[in-house]
Amino acid sequence: MDKGRTAPLGIGIQFAGIGLLLLFTTSLQILPQENKGRLEIHVTRPDSTDGVSGVTLTLQGPYPLASTDLVSGLYTPNPKLTPEMRQQVDALIASAPLGISPEVVANAAVRMEANLLGLPAPPNTPNGPTTAPPQLNGMTDASGNYVFANLAPGRYQVRAQREGYFGAPPPGLAGISLPTTVSTTATVDPSKPASELSMTMVRGATVSGRVRDPNGQPLSGVQVYAYQVAYQNGRTMLQSLNSKQTDDRGDFRLFYLPPGDYFIGTLPRRTTNVPSSMDSYARTFYPGTSDGKSASQVKVTEGGDIIGIDINVRADATAKISGRVLTTIVGPTGQAPQPGTFYLMPRDVNTFTDTQGMNFPNMSANRTNGQFEIRGVLPGSYDLITTLSDTANGGQSIGRAHVEVGNGASVEDVTLNVKSGIPVKAKLVLDTGAVSYTMQPPTARGGIVIINGVPQAAPTPTTPVPTPSIRLNFRSMEAYPSPFDSAASQYTYDPAAGEFIFPNVPEGRYYITAAPVPVNSYIADVQLGGRSVFDSGFELGGQSGDLEVRISSKGAKIQGLALDAAQNPVATARVVLVPEESRRQNQALYKTAVSDAKGNFTLSGIAPGQYKLYAWESLPGTAYMNPEFMAKYDAQGQVVKVLEGATNNANAKVIR
Repeated sequence: MDKGRTAPLGIGIQFAGIGLLLLFTTSLQILPQENKGRLEIHVTRPDSTDGVSGVTLTLQGPYPLASTDLVSGLYTPNPKLTPEMRQQVDALIASAPLGISPEVVANAAVRMEANLLGLPAPPNTPNGPTTAPPQLNGMTDASGNYVFANLAPGRYQVRAQREGYFGAPPPGLAGISLPTTVSTTATVDPSKPASELSMTMVRGATVSGRVRDPNGQPLSGVQVYAYQVAYQNGRTMLQSLNSKQTDDRGDFRLFYLPPGDYFIGTLPRRTTNVPSSMDSYARTFYPGTSDGKSASQVKVTEGGDIIGIDINVRADATAKISGRVLTTIVGPTGQAPQPGTFYLMPRDVNTFTDTQGMNFPNMSANRTNGQFEIRGVLPGSYDLITTLSDTANGGQSIGRAHVEVGNGASVEDVTLNVKSGIPVKAKLVLDTGAVSYTMQPPTARGGIVIINGVPQAAPTPTTPVPTPSIRLNFRSMEAYPSPFDSAASQYTYDPAAGEFIFPNVPEGRYYITAAPVPVNSYIADVQLGGRSVFDSGFELGGQSGDLEVRISSKGAKIQGLALDAAQNPVATARVVLVPEESRRQNQALYKTAVSDAKGNFTLSGIAPGQYKLYAWESLPGTAYMNPEFMAKYDAQGQVVKVLEGATNNANAKVIR
């Protein structure tokens, strides 16, 4: 029997706060066999006993167990913890991954305890030097088998990987890219018979076809994408999982695609400023439409080989948009920074959006004085956006202009005025008293640190600044939130006033989040200039005044079982609490959980109001925030009325 090769593997595991709870490693029960100190591994595909050959296996261990018994000698629970708080701390300790020392777990428990009780966070305990346990490597044979022999007692991590194969999605989720590595743990006890471990890997599929231009001729050198439907801020968007370029015959082959439903599309776009017939070629989805919602989806099965997915590119009446970028921002050289990329955000909220289709390069032959030109724009109503580096404010600034594009009609003389954002103050008010904080080194971005709202050069920040235990963040409500979120992310905190100071928030539509809030707490209201904007969000530039975020400690709770049609408990179901229809644009009101092995779930920190309770076997992202998606399931939700501080018992019927 082959024996795996031994090689050291450095481990850099950092652990802080409640992040340890986000674990997807599955611990398996080992079946006793005949021999001692052996781990027999069998890798198969779903719904098949046939083995998968050529799978690279990595065995890491043995690891010491950071068990409750070991941690108990290093951590004494605070007597002020409620039973529910104590359960959360115990769950944190029990979920410690391999390689985490008991000292680090104990320190994490103390930090979580402080967060739950609203106390100042203690400093992190240095991990100290660690020695990586041995690593053994192997590869499955033609039957999908491999044996690791002569193993010391202890707990091991097993990783399996093969090109073109995938693992299962995280519990309760669907429509996302699958992991390329399958991981699990196993315990080896040489005093008992050998151990068996079964692992499952999903084989990727292949989609191929040909791209033709509007004249029916093969189109070479264009990128073809495989998209899946995703959801962001309640809007439908296309997420690219794979892309390949067509060859000289216009042929493409998308390989290693996880199973699922896909839109296949191409985006003919030149990268030079030389005019070409391709400038009029529209973005086209299979079989030949520029409208993603009328395109045909391609169903990809595990291990399938789908051919004949031919795309006939349209020559719709596309247009050019040209103009100038104006700004007073000065870069490090004393000159205004030059824009390189432009974004076209559809104003129609029901339109499919994605980063490839919204991203346009500057094709102007003359770029002096901020001149720009983008090509291949389909008719529609858009917000045209560009960003410039703004190091003086520690980030970037944004310019926006509304444009209406007709059939083939160029839009000229568009002015994009890029300016620094608006300074905004946001006060955090807790019904339990003042916000706790600690003094921490400031965070520098690009050699700039914001201290008391003033940008300062600080390549190596050392002077401590107040860091609150609860943080406020702006979240953009735009179709493409990334540049807005990034530009608005910096703040300082004034503990005397309990205020967050955001020095550079671009004009746009936002809502505000608070995290991590204490257990069973919730955002009760958000006010701008004395008016509630909690449900609607707010538009900076159109409204003025300081923000106030009020947090209540009297949140409600819902607990129950996720049940199938036969009233049997369902594990790893995605349970979602959806607010009443008039408040569904308020993302802070939604609550989600994944049922445990016995089907139990708990939703806590719920604001008073009327809701509907749903559960799905699997659910793509935040589809529960999308009105079109939810319309199909409205009748299957259970109405739940929640009162302040109350505990409701309600079971959720699982939708398959």
